[in-house]
Amino acid sequence: MTNGMNRNSGHPGNGGTDGQGGRAANVRDISEIQTAYIMRNFPDAAIYPTRVPGEPEPPVEFIYRRRHLLTRDRDLRRVQEALGVQDPAPAAGGARRFEIENVTHPIPGLALVELAGGGDDPVAEAGILFSALLAVQERLGRGVAAPDHLMHICPPSPPATECPATEPEVPDRDAPWPPVSRSRCDGRGTLVAVVDTGLVEDAPARHPWLHGVTGDPDLQVHGNTSIDRYGGHGTFIASIIRAMAPRAEVRVPRFIRTGGALYETDIVRSLLPVLDWAPDVISLSAGTHTWLDVGLLSFQVFVSGPLAEASGAVLVAAAGNDGLDWKFSPADLDGVIGVGALGPPGDALAWFSDYGDWVKVYAPGQDLVHAFACGDYRYAETNVGTVAHFSGMARWSGTSFSTPVVSGLIAARMSGTGESSREAAESLLRLARAQAVPGVGPVLHPGQACLCACDRPCRERREGCGCGRP
Repeated sequence: MTNGMNRNSGHPGNGGTDGQGGRAANVRDISEIQTAYIMRNFPDAAIYPTRVPGEPEPPVEFIYRRRHLLTRDRDLRRVQEALGVQDPAPAAGGARRFEIENVTHPIPGLALVELAGGGDDPVAEAGILFSALLAVQERLGRGVAAPDHLMHICPPSPPATECPATEPEVPDRDAPWPPVSRSRCDGRGTLVAVVDTGLVEDAPARHPWLHGVTGDPDLQVHGNTSIDRYGGHGTFIASIIRAMAPRAEVRVPRFIRTGGALYETDIVRSLLPVLDWAPDVISLSAGTHTWLDVGLLSFQVFVSGPLAEASGAVLVAAAGNDGLDWKFSPADLDGVIGVGALGPPGDALAWFSDYGDWVKVYAPGQDLVHAFACGDYRYAETNVGTVAHFSGMARWSGTSFSTPVVSGLIAARMSGTGESSREAAESLLRLARAQAVPGVGPVLHPGQACLCACDRPCRERREGCGCGRP
């Protein structure tokens, strides 16, 4: 690693099996396939740690926008001073250490600063950016400035395996799993926004439980003929939400357009018009590891500003698929419900799920079967080149899919108890903590939308649980 920036954190760069016997994969090779795919779609991106020609290539920790750093508007002047760009008398030799080429403001309260220099040399560019970030940190403290990270559906860092945790598989059943709820807590009167790849256009007509779901067309799905990588991801998520809350209004705007990824600043900018819909829940199945684990600064500004000012919206986000206690953002942030995944037999930690005290809750996320696209899918990570034909359903695994379980349960609970989205979320987290599994943490399951922490069904009247336990 260059620029003295190695995390030296002990996160492994290679792996072998999923710990359950039988799934063996060269995860480093798969990680490189994922990274190469993302980089082809983002020519202005760079890999961290910086890769130096002729030297061993370190595992990828995250991907970021070259020559750009983020800071809060309120800190911009101090950051400029820390970088020396406002010094009336530059340091000895007459040259300023850093130069700013442009400053933009993706959302109110957030500044995106483009640094000059580096030419076409990626090592030099990285040196300028991370030296600037260190200069700000040394003078102003941790987290005042950060890279503009690339958020992605699949983590490009080992020991992650396929995207999201597996590539989609042809299921051996036609019915959704988890099944569509028949509870009176059905989500009626609520709105859930799914921040993802958009919606397979004929899915609402093909699957009865998706009737009424709306969204932008998924550009990774080509009619009923072929499915690109990450195609159908947003539809699968919407299907899970509707299984938890069959009467909820679900909208699936297309945020993730190409490469299964988007810069954090572009996502928060696109979230502002979504807030105008007054959603109750925003379900986000994307994220990234961050520089020195400082978190996504753009989401810190978004959560403390526009989201906090919105009337009642809660943000639910995936905890990542590395199988490590390694913070994945924005799931790790205060004010965000970060969701890990459970696997068989039901209360076990899924082999791929990230974990730790920063994960707020765990829900089923392994071998789920839900609505997908129709067409041929060519595998790119395991069984490379093999083509599978899908008929509108898929089996898929990942924290991408445990996240909508929780999003849907929040919507379902709101309709059954009369709680606001934030009250419903806190009630469910209280229940999750009450039934925490040793060695895993707080857990929720389908069908638990209107249970209390004492495991007694809520009253049908719109009075909340009233079960007498805090």
